[in-house]
Amino acid sequence: MIYNNIKIKKSNTFDSKRKIVAHATGESWINIPHITYTYEPDITNFYEEFGILSKKLKSEGKKISFNTLMIKVIVEGLLAANGLNSYLEYNHEKCEGTLHILDEINVAIPWILSDGSHITPSIMNADNMSLTDISDYILNLSKKIENSDIKEITGILSSKFSNEKPYLKGKEREDYYKIPENERLTEEDFIYGTITFSNIGSLYREQKGAFCLLEVIPPQVFAIGLSSVQEKPGVFVDEHGDKQIGIRKTLPMCLAFDHRALDFSSIIPFLKKLDSIFDDPTIIHQW
Repeated sequence: MIYNNIKIKKSNTFDSKRKIVAHATGESWINIPHITYTYEPDITNFYEEFGILSKKLKSEGKKISFNTLMIKVIVEGLLAANGLNSYLEYNHEKCEGTLHILDEINVAIPWILSDGSHITPSIMNADNMSLTDISDYILNLSKKIENSDIKEITGILSSKFSNEKPYLKGKEREDYYKIPENERLTEEDFIYGTITFSNIGSLYREQKGAFCLLEVIPPQVFAIGLSSVQEKPGVFVDEHGDKQIGIRKTLPMCLAFDHRALDFSSIIPFLKKLDSIFDDPTIIHQW
């Protein structure tokens, strides 16, 4: 080791959660030729409309976060560009590949746990959900996480590629598995994600940067990274139809895709759909 003359302050051996991240991201960069595109739409009017909708729903006893709204926006974009919601089978030696376009959109969302680590459960069949359905699903997911033994479920997942084993034994294991599957996390909450949506803006809203690179987790072919809403000078058209320069709200996004399966033209329908939503955001009241 090159640092054998430097005193070690602390050593952290990878636990099962870290093993899963290391394996998935390592496999991604070893096997996938990534293309990334930074999309930075003006969401000034969209953000104002979100405030109106949020206030309306609050008066009805409901709550919608900006993250939930953006998940719905992403789903609408994927419905317009369904080639992005696919999985790839590819044999490098034979140079043979098949892209399977999927009939359901399952959005994998990195979820930060109380200890600072994260897991990536999925919102299943998000294409069939209303905005409030997605919100309710996330709330239920939160309850399932509270009821779950994270070491047990991550041990099951990491055992697919390592010597990790589920750790519950005896009566503790018996009692845990008495919890109904619809009230705790299971393997199915993780393995069927069709795209991954990461929102680092929710971790630090005051940040000024943006994703530049993002892993596509195989066999998925598309991933989205959201930064924070940021104010920047920009050109806009006023109520009189004249171009003006002013302070605008922007939302940097990183769109990453597997170049073996997709070309840049594949994401254009996605971009156009999101452009149309941000240009005429009243559509969100119909969701």
